[in-house]
Amino acid sequence: MGANNGMILEKDNGILILTMDMEGNNLMTADFFREYESIMAEIEDQAAQGGCRGLIIQGAGRHFSVGADVDALSERSAKEVFNEETGELPEGHIKQKHFFTFLHKLPFPTVSVVTGFCIGSGSEIAVNCCYRVIEKNARVGQPESTFGILPALGGVARTIAICGIQNAYELVMSGELIPAEKAFEIGWADIFAAKKQGLAEAVALIEQISAQGTFDPAKRDSYLSEYLSKKEGTSL
Repeated sequence: MGANNGMILEKDNGILILTMDMEGNNLMTADFFREYESIMAEIEDQAAQGGCRGLIIQGAGRHFSVGADVDALSERSAKEVFNEETGELPEGHIKQKHFFTFLHKLPFPTVSVVTGFCIGSGSEIAVNCCYRVIEKNARVGQPESTFGILPALGGVARTIAICGIQNAYELVMSGELIPAEKAFEIGWADIFAAKKQGLAEAVALIEQISAQGTFDPAKRDSYLSEYLSKKEGTSL
């Protein structure tokens, strides 16, 4: 499979596993976004070809992503302005947003394994996936509001969809980072895992879903409930 200068894509028994290993704990610089968009285009091609049972996204090191390079983000935000004359957004922004929001529209389940910091645009990758497995000691948040902007890559709408408008408002507008336990409590995360157990949980979830046949996005919650019920029964 592909390896794009820090974005490592593997396929194991039909499950795509993307390991993000960019500089600065996946600091979202221009280089990060360039490599991310390239590997996501490859994933989109893989989806079109068929034969994939799921996608897992994880960070290579301690952190999922420490979020955006603030200076680069401010510069990009200043350039990506809505054109009032044409009524259009910049083409670059549209392309970039597509490779975030398409994650929950793929024909198979997508799962983020959240470890360490999962901040800003990194959090937007996670919330755009179908499911989030969060490991103990992780911290998540959308701090964009603290420097005068809002998440622009599907983060606001998806956060509302997964944990409700009040929780989403507090998370986005406060800019605070919340611990894994609270993220799970408010529904931001779907599965709470012990340290270094997130990947195994993600694989098990995808295995159970694929055993039921073609993935049906409308059954997202029932897939999860069944998985958690079986997990609880096993642990008794």
